[in-house]
Amino acid sequence: MSELTLRRLPTSKNNFSTSVARQRRAKVLKEAKPLLNAHLKCREIWNALQQADYKKEGVLNDAALIVLFDMQGKNLHELLLVKSFEELQELLDDDEDGFLNEDEQILLFSTIKERMQDCADDLCEIHEYALYKDMMKAIRTLEKNIVEYQKVLRSRRHQKELNTYHEIGQQKLEAFKEEWNKRYQDFYKACEDNLQQIQERQRIEMQNLEQHLEKDQQFVKVKPKTRLKDLQVQEKIVAAHERYAEAHQIRNELKHLEVSEQNRVENKIQEEALKRIKNLENQHQKEIKQTQVKNENKLYKLKIQEQQEYTRLQKEIKLHFNDITRNQNLASRIAEKVGKSRDELRRTKEKSRRLQQYLKESKEIKSYKTSLEKSQGFPSIGTQSLKNYGVVSNVSSKLDRLKSASPLKESTKRVTKFYIMPDTQETKNSSSGFFDYSSLASKTNKLLAQSRKTKNPLPSITSFYNDNLELIDVDN
Repeated sequence: MSELTLRRLPTSKNNFSTSVARQRRAKVLKEAKPLLNAHLKCREIWNALQQADYKKEGVLNDAALIVLFDMQGKNLHELLLVKSFEELQELLDDDEDGFLNEDEQILLFSTIKERMQDCADDLCEIHEYALYKDMMKAIRTLEKNIVEYQKVLRSRRHQKELNTYHEIGQQKLEAFKEEWNKRYQDFYKACEDNLQQIQERQRIEMQNLEQHLEKDQQFVKVKPKTRLKDLQVQEKIVAAHERYAEAHQIRNELKHLEVSEQNRVENKIQEEALKRIKNLENQHQKEIKQTQVKNENKLYKLKIQEQQEYTRLQKEIKLHFNDITRNQNLASRIAEKVGKSRDELRRTKEKSRRLQQYLKESKEIKSYKTSLEKSQGFPSIGTQSLKNYGVVSNVSSKLDRLKSASPLKESTKRVTKFYIMPDTQETKNSSSGFFDYSSLASKTNKLLAQSRKTKNPLPSITSFYNDNLELIDVDN
């Protein structure tokens, strides 16, 4: 049995020798060396990233990436194997929009962590347990830091969303004030025009009345006194009897009486004309007063309507505030829980899977030993592939692919996603194993979209040009 244990025993699946090729060990150690203190380098990258995004907009464009690469180019090359900011952007820019948003900034650190995890697995396979322990400690420290980083970026995003919501409310409030100022101006102008029309009509009526009074003096029928008629009859009777002295006396009395009666009639006509003018003026004043009272009632009703609409607008402005805040708080709590638990659960699941594999291989060893004891011989190795012997390093296979444009691109697909951005496209296909909290960000985005004023949106400028960049004739 001692000879059996010193020789490589090939099977159809694995070789159970614990020896490690020197070249593979050197490659694993070479890759592990810069990753042992990767959590400290990531802290430096995070600080440089904050300086590059000095406006705290959560977006890294080409200029910001150049600044970041100038400050931390060495660390980025060691940790992500990138030599320029273009390669960094190609590696992390999932949506290919030309800049790195909050999720893609966190993806930078998650990609480094995934590389550290792969390297830690390789260290365990080559039996470097001390380095494996240090690497796992650094990984868990980086995971805590990533939770902290995403919390900072998420809080900025949430504050930006609340600011946007407040700005939408202020825009609605300003539009409301402008609309009501215009309505008040229109109302005052309409009232003033109506009053001017009434006054003009009243002025015309007064002129017509005055003209009518000047032309027609027979509008008042004044009955003369009985004394005047009696004296006229007496004058005729006395004159008929040739009583000239008495007739002359009656004539003198009649003259005085006719003059006084004429003055009385003229005064009566003037009084009646003034009375008619006064009545018309009173009627006009009453009409103007009634119009003013109606305008005041309309203004009062308009103010009541304004107050009701203002109250409704205030409720509309504050309608989604609690929903947005609740979604943000829930998303923050779930993201923090996912950041603290998902990777550890994934490692636990991987350990269980490996344990089952090791138990299966152990059973195969026992059955193989039993078959050897029965046959007392060794099967020929023949042309078995080298991949069935010894420990195969995953790092070496990765290093062979480093000549590609993005050697770590595949690792970005299995990292923990935090879904900070509200317009994520992975709301339904989340593989985190937790509650799909990415839908909360989309729900917040929908609430903001509902709150925005979308009346008469501007058309896209691309709709005015064809494929040849020629201006389209809109009239045709």
